[in-house]
Amino acid sequence: MQRLWMIGLSLALATGFVHAQQATQPTDANVPVPSDQFSSKKINPPYPLNQVEAEFSAEARAKGINGLCLVSVTVGVNGLPQEVKLVRCTDSAFEKSSLSAASKYRFKPATTKDGKPVSSTISVEVNYRLNNSNNPIPMPVRWGFSSPPGITTADPGADGVYPLTMKSVPPVMTRYVDSGYGIAAFLSPKGNDACDVVLTISTNGKASGPKVTHCERPNLEKPAVESLLNSKYKPGSVNGVEVPMRVSIHLEYGGDAAK
Repeated sequence: MQRLWMIGLSLALATGFVHAQQATQPTDANVPVPSDQFSSKKINPPYPLNQVEAEFSAEARAKGINGLCLVSVTVGVNGLPQEVKLVRCTDSAFEKSSLSAASKYRFKPATTKDGKPVSSTISVEVNYRLNNSNNPIPMPVRWGFSSPPGITTADPGADGVYPLTMKSVPPVMTRYVDSGYGIAAFLSPKGNDACDVVLTISTNGKASGPKVTHCERPNLEKPAVESLLNSKYKPGSVNGVEVPMRVSIHLEYGGDAAK
């Protein structure tokens, strides 16, 4: 299975609210975004009453990296963080400061339809970016090739496209071009939501005809497809001859940096 560092180009909303942090200047906290857990129970989500600036650690500065962390915060009926847990970070250099920042928030607590305060759990997204730095946030994304579902023969179809089977050499992804999949998977509750997409890799290394066969969350489908269509490939081959090939590609967030 190939591994490569993914480049996240855009940010998505965390469950609850988003607050961006910078090295030297804070930004305004956005209004909480109601999630399914609140709308389904007809509960008004908690709202931040203060601004908090996370510290850009010396380790992160030394590495010269930007980062992103997701922190789970349980907000009590008094509006204070009762439980703060780290969900994940793009680099361990941001972990301590993210927990510290999230614990300093003060909220208007979540309320029921009749205005009664209730305890609730939200996710806080903490974004770190060095001033004057355009470096993207690196995230690991893994992928693998397999035969499309329902394949019963190694022969090409009427369109001349061969299915990936044990008799063929699979294509190789030579460059993964992220179009939002990594950041969407990072912000998911599990952090490793996967997608499987069937597509055709032509003899010039271009992907086409995508069909999503599985995605653990609907909002991952579009960025997964766009990421795979924009990526670069070395075509597959049969008996030493490069041919157009239909494959299934599994995308999943997580893993180690490419060696």
